[in-house]
Amino acid sequence: MASVDAPRKPERRLSKTGRERLVSVGRHAVLLIWSFVVLFPLYWIVSMSLKPPSEAITLPPDWIFLPTVYNYIQLFQQSSFIMAFANSVFMVSASVILVLIIGVPAAYVLSRWKVPKQRDVLVWILSSRMLPPVAVVFPFFVIFRRLNLFDTRIGMIFMYVTINLSLVVWVMKAFFDGIPETLEEAAHVDGATQFQAFWKIILPAAKPGIFSVAIISFIFAWIELLFSLVLTNDTAVTVTMQVYQFIGVRQIEWGMLAAATTATILPVLLLIIAVNKYLAAGLSFGVVIKE
Repeated sequence: MASVDAPRKPERRLSKTGRERLVSVGRHAVLLIWSFVVLFPLYWIVSMSLKPPSEAITLPPDWIFLPTVYNYIQLFQQSSFIMAFANSVFMVSASVILVLIIGVPAAYVLSRWKVPKQRDVLVWILSSRMLPPVAVVFPFFVIFRRLNLFDTRIGMIFMYVTINLSLVVWVMKAFFDGIPETLEEAAHVDGATQFQAFWKIILPAAKPGIFSVAIISFIFAWIELLFSLVLTNDTAVTVTMQVYQFIGVRQIEWGMLAAATTATILPVLLLIIAVNKYLAAGLSFGVVIKE
């Protein structure tokens, strides 16, 4: 007798919608885990700043505790920290404004005009970021001493502009390269001069890039420590130096250190939140231009 084959079970395959849903769930799970990894140190610092000094470094840590602002009260009662915080806000903000005034037009010229030996000029501009800070800080120390710029706010503003200028020029040149020249040609047809086309057409289109480099320049200048340690002493002390002061030789004031760190991070977060809508608008603008 011929053997009768057993009936095969029907294969179950996910539909296209099911596969897409599964991929979406996996992607969101990965993003959620990564967000937890990134944000956990921030949570740790903030929670430590809200604990009394006796509970700040207890192990295992107290996950449920009664928050207190004792560390912040002690922190802002120190006039040195307030002065350093004000110094950093003034010097960093002034340097960002100056670096945009210098770097954005320079990037536009390098993007739209044929500059002699343009490639060499771009490499020369970038070379200021190639050397490690420790290799150039002592020459700057000698120069600042000779020019009476040591421990001055003007000197630190100049230093911040120097370390951020190459970044602004390179990023903004790439951004201007992505803006079609037909926008300027249309403005010229309507009777606009070269400056009017740049001011009224190109700059508004480049606003997302300008805000991006402004944020990056602000962060790089705000968190800088080595130049502040070497080039300042009393008058132009920065907030990062004051945070460093809470790390003593024999003990570390963990509560005060966490409060100072949180206060230092806050301006950067507020700045990013304030300009977030411009960055989102820039993404949609880029899509329209490509089409």
